[in-house]
Amino acid sequence: MDLWRDVTDSSGGEIDISRLAYKKRLYVIFEAILLMVALQGITEISELYISSFFPRTRLNERIINISIMIVLTVVLILYAKIRKQALSFFPEKISKGYIIATCAAAVVFIIAPSNFTQGFTSVINILYGSIVTPVYEELLFRGYIWNRFGKVMTNRWNVLQLLKIAAGLFYGTILGFIRLKTKNCWATILAHGIMNFFMI
Repeated sequence: MDLWRDVTDSSGGEIDISRLAYKKRLYVIFEAILLMVALQGITEISELYISSFFPRTRLNERIINISIMIVLTVVLILYAKIRKQALSFFPEKISKGYIIATCAAAVVFIIAPSNFTQGFTSVINILYGSIVTPVYEELLFRGYIWNRFGKVMTNRWNVLQLLKIAAGLFYGTILGFIRLKTKNCWATILAHGIMNFFMI
C-alpha cells in the first residue's frame, strides 16, 4: 500500500495518510519542544528557589545543578517508561570497545591533574560537566527525543536531516553522528563527558 495515497477508513470515509503522518510529526515536534521548555523551566525555577537558601558561590551552584539534573533524569526515565518510549541507554551488545572506552574515560576523570590542585571543587566540576550533565542531556536529546522522532521519520535520511536542523552546531553534530552509528546513548554519554572534561 502506498503511504501517500488516500485510503478508506472503516466508516467509508477517506483518510489521507500523508496528512496523518504530517500531523504525527508535528505532534512529536511539539512534544519535544514542550518537554525541553518544561525541563528547562523546572531547572531554572528550582535553581532560583534552592539557591536562595545557600551562599551564592560557583561550587554551590554546581552542587544544586547536579542535584536538580539527577532528579530530572529520574523524572525523564519515568516519563519514558509511562510513554513506553525506549531510551536506548546501553548498546544492544556491550563489546570490548565499550568496556575499554568506559574504563579510559573513568581513568581520565580520576587522574585529572586538576583533582590534585583544587580538591573537592575539581571533583564536583568533573561530576557536573563530565558525568551528570552528559547523562541527563544525552538521555533527553539522543535518547527520548531521538527515538520519538525515529518513530515518525520514514528513514535514516530524515533523521539525519532532523539532526542537522536541530543540532546545527559542531558539538551536537558529532554527538548525533555517534548516536546514529552506535544506536545507543552510552557512547554519546562517554563522548559528551570527555568533550566537557576538556572544556572545564
